[in-house]
Amino acid sequence: MTDGSAYSDLATPLHDVVGAEGDPARAADAPTARQEIRYWTAAVLRQIPEEPLQPVPLSQVYLANDADVAQALRMDAYLHSVAPPPTAIPIGLYTAAGLEAPVYLDADFLLGPEAAHLNISGVSGLATKTSAVEFLLASIFKHFPAHKGRVAAVCFNVKGPDLCFLDQPGDLSDEDRRRYERLDVPPTPFSRMRLYAPLKQDGVNLNTLRTHPDLVSDVEPLTWGLQEVVDFAEVLLNRDDIDAKADAFIDFLRDRVLGRTFDDGFGSTHRVQTFADLDRFFRSIFDGLEITAGGRSDTWRTHHIATMRKVRNRLSNISTRCKGLVTDDGPSSDLPWGAFEDRAVYVIDVANVDPLGQDLVFARVVSKLREHLERRDLGVDAVVVFVDELNKYAPGDGPETYVKKMLLDISERGRYLGLVLFGAEQFRSQVHRRVVGNAGTQLFGRMDMDELATPGYQVLSPATKIKLATLPVGELMVRHPHFTQPIFVRFPKPPVLRGRDGVGRFPPAADLPFEDAVVRQLVRLDRRIRPNQVKDLIADREEDDVRRALAAARRTRPADVLAYFRKVLGGRVAPETAPSRERQAPPVTPLNPISDEPY
Repeated sequence: MTDGSAYSDLATPLHDVVGAEGDPARAADAPTARQEIRYWTAAVLRQIPEEPLQPVPLSQVYLANDADVAQALRMDAYLHSVAPPPTAIPIGLYTAAGLEAPVYLDADFLLGPEAAHLNISGVSGLATKTSAVEFLLASIFKHFPAHKGRVAAVCFNVKGPDLCFLDQPGDLSDEDRRRYERLDVPPTPFSRMRLYAPLKQDGVNLNTLRTHPDLVSDVEPLTWGLQEVVDFAEVLLNRDDIDAKADAFIDFLRDRVLGRTFDDGFGSTHRVQTFADLDRFFRSIFDGLEITAGGRSDTWRTHHIATMRKVRNRLSNISTRCKGLVTDDGPSSDLPWGAFEDRAVYVIDVANVDPLGQDLVFARVVSKLREHLERRDLGVDAVVVFVDELNKYAPGDGPETYVKKMLLDISERGRYLGLVLFGAEQFRSQVHRRVVGNAGTQLFGRMDMDELATPGYQVLSPATKIKLATLPVGELMVRHPHFTQPIFVRFPKPPVLRGRDGVGRFPPAADLPFEDAVVRQLVRLDRRIRPNQVKDLIADREEDDVRRALAAARRTRPADVLAYFRKVLGGRVAPETAPSRERQAPPVTPLNPISDEPY
């Protein structure tokens, strides 16, 4: 039913007032019952046979059952099929007049290859966008067809602790458990959940709200070095300031210098693998130009010194702004590329990371996913990428950022690779049209009336808009390629602990001192390690050296963690005695400046 009206034998309501002699109270005691009819407008969901098209005949109306709902919504084609096997994934329950019929989505149109992607819109806090995605992931993991292979999910946590406790059970009512049984979805949290979070600026404490002593051992550090950053320089550098010359020099660094033995032409050989190596490389070139050329040359290998100084400043700024995520030195700690597990959820917590760092994380993770899916060596055949706040990452206006271009690329070509975008936003009208338009399945929670007044919702009837503006928590409107009309469904509460409840049950711990934080990370790798062993080993050692050894142990995961950590840390070196001020060499008079370029 899409709309309803009522008619009586009165021409106008004024006739009823006249019949009651002007007293509305006497209308209820009218000697004659007024004739009234109720007229309902209904949408035709399906006609059998479909050809030739026939008008709907006048006949009796019956309440539908599960089989009727499946036939009307064309779900029977993928719910009871034999060849190919069924591809139905429950999304919720259609409820009307005491009926509760399961509604299913077609996996071929939700996860590819026929169509793909899902978009969900609704006001903040009342539309249950995150809850709907959590339930749908649980439904996908249970009902993903075996012939389509293995599936995993990568979720970016961009708001507080929203997705930090997906492996912890939540409180469910008896009604919710009954709905789970009706939909054949297990009401249990995700058993395979991996959470990755950058480190804080001290390089040892995790930058996440999941730091309770009972849970912090399950959090994997996420740190990247120079190689990972330079590969995505377009994300990090200011496009208004980095011109074609700087792009050419960055390409030169990436292709000729990084990870290779390189002769700078001034008698020094470099092997640049970290930010510290890169800084030494730049200093060697600047000193060589000033000393060897006598300050008369502004060019090195066809690259102007002002351009090189500009690139150096920008790259150094990245390691400062994103400290903890981007390391100045030492090996990186990354996702398990090539070893993704089936039915596992990988949560990347960037809620407390600088916006520049968030862009870097998103761009690099999605690029690596696409790269491995193209080579078919990721470990799974399909990956669901959940991104909240699409209003921020793919707005309908504003500059064409690298992240926006990547979201467009996923929405337009990702389904061929098995890369599926689940996006959520508060205002669908403010998201790029190609991102939301390529979503094969669309969900709508409670909407704001101002949003419903935008042109994108003109296809909905007034009654549907009124219902969308007053939807209760746990109810959604679904649009799917098999459905000729939007369908309202109810879904149960997700079986996981909500973010704010998780913070209440597992309060975040305070940051540990440097030594204790190092102990915690090493004990996580090997339970046999005693804290005093580590503290004695790192006493009076440089923190940068300790962080490098710790990063190497995390990346390598040797059988004997403490022995490997001791080996990488190296022996103690006696500090040199600083020369007295009287014996120091006199300062050298600087040469002429190479260029007036302020960079």
